[in-house]
Amino acid sequence: MMVRRVNHWAFVAALALLLASARDVAAQANVGAGPMTSALPETEPTTGVIDLGLLRMAPGLAIPELGWDSNVFQEEENPQEDYVAAIVPDISAFTRLRLLKFAGYAGADLRYYSTHESERSTGYMTRGRVDLLLSRFRPFFGGGRNDVRMRPNGEIDVRANRIETELSGGIAFDVSRYGQFYGSFSHYNTEYEESVEEGVPLGPSLNHFNDSYQAGIRSELTPLTALIVSGSYFEDKFQSLPIRNASGKSIDGTLRFASDAVITGFVTISWRVQSPVDPALREYSGFTGRAGIVYPFLDVGRLSVTFNRGTEYSFRVSDGYYLQNSLSLNYTHRLFGNVDVNVAGSKAVYDYRFVEALPDRKDDLESAGGGVGYNLPNRTRIAVNYEYSRRRSPEIPERNFDRRRVYLNWQFVF
Repeated sequence: MMVRRVNHWAFVAALALLLASARDVAAQANVGAGPMTSALPETEPTTGVIDLGLLRMAPGLAIPELGWDSNVFQEEENPQEDYVAAIVPDISAFTRLRLLKFAGYAGADLRYYSTHESERSTGYMTRGRVDLLLSRFRPFFGGGRNDVRMRPNGEIDVRANRIETELSGGIAFDVSRYGQFYGSFSHYNTEYEESVEEGVPLGPSLNHFNDSYQAGIRSELTPLTALIVSGSYFEDKFQSLPIRNASGKSIDGTLRFASDAVITGFVTISWRVQSPVDPALREYSGFTGRAGIVYPFLDVGRLSVTFNRGTEYSFRVSDGYYLQNSLSLNYTHRLFGNVDVNVAGSKAVYDYRFVEALPDRKDDLESAGGGVGYNLPNRTRIAVNYEYSRRRSPEIPERNFDRRRVYLNWQFVF
């Protein structure tokens, strides 16, 4: 017992030393955010900004897809093609006062299908967070709601009606100008409406809420990098099928790079333990992680890398949950003038190995493509793209599909 206590206090002392020795930064970034509010900006926007007094707003408009889809429903046999248009208008808002900081986002997702009217949809996304800047103590609270119709992950083919809500909050304490201790709580609810996948209603099998409790520290290592170390405990509870309930804990480390650094983005590595209530399911204990990194090559290229390793609940109750490993690479290279070329590829592996009575299996989802883009002077980029994707499930061949898309992509910043 004495050895453990000494190690514990040595660890705390090392963290305090790290906080005290870190370099100064302009402002602390968000800590303790929930699943939705974590996507909010940590500092005020700098491009496409409209100033309304102390409030800075950045509107945007994107057409992520305008073109042809060879397999709208991702089916193995008799694939249905269609012409598709998607429009995403949105706006971000930010203000920082003497005793308050606010960040907010609102957007819409509009989808149009020429032939398959059942796939047409209108969705919206909203989220916001308020930080009270009370000397060293900084209480914060946030929330959000998504009401959308889209595929939630690579396992589900149907564009499902889904409502997600978040309520979160906590308190941070500034140890110095360079770091914070914090504690937080988030309640995240997922609800599916009138959606069926392979004859399985998604509501009864997937409707659940997640309660998460977290405590950690944040340290500014340099003016452009920050380290967050935290521990968390969570509970997942299913309204209709309590046998699917689970609880767990994790230790997380996140390294963040500022938007004006050479490398931008974040890397998170976690040790996670997930313990299901169902005795027929194995416990998961191991590493998980997420990353989103952008690296420029001189003035002619940009490489984007995203990675995810984590657990997801299967829509099939008999499959319990699975481990997802996915990697995406995207490289854009300027050819001449305002013309660039883009190549991209991704691969995801869905590992079903947690049911005691069933043999292990793995499904694969792959995609590859590219396009040619033109950058206009008003910060608009227009690109014509081609993408091929496929999924292979050796044990369930009816889940296989091949899909091709040819589409125009347009991104506009005001």
